[in-house]
Amino acid sequence: MTATKITPAEEIFCMYKLGREGLFMTALIDTIFKGDIHNQAKIGKGYPELVEVIRRYGIETGYWEDLVNRWNEEFPTHKLYR
Repeated sequence: MTATKITPAEEIFCMYKLGREGLFMTALIDTIFKGDIHNQAKIGKGYPELVEVIRRYGIETGYWEDLVNRWNEEFPTHKLYR
């Protein structure tokens, strides 16, 4: 079975977790984390995939572990840790 490829939004989030994302995306992700559900929905109108990744990270059991595994498989020189 082939692992699901990393989506562009997941790549941005992983780079954020590695501390390698730019100032705008870092501020945007920080804002999404801090926002309530209503403000996240507003941000989601412009960045729906990114808001979904952050939502899944926060509430979906096993999502982060799966994403770390997929990331490390696809980008072995830029390891993420759980």
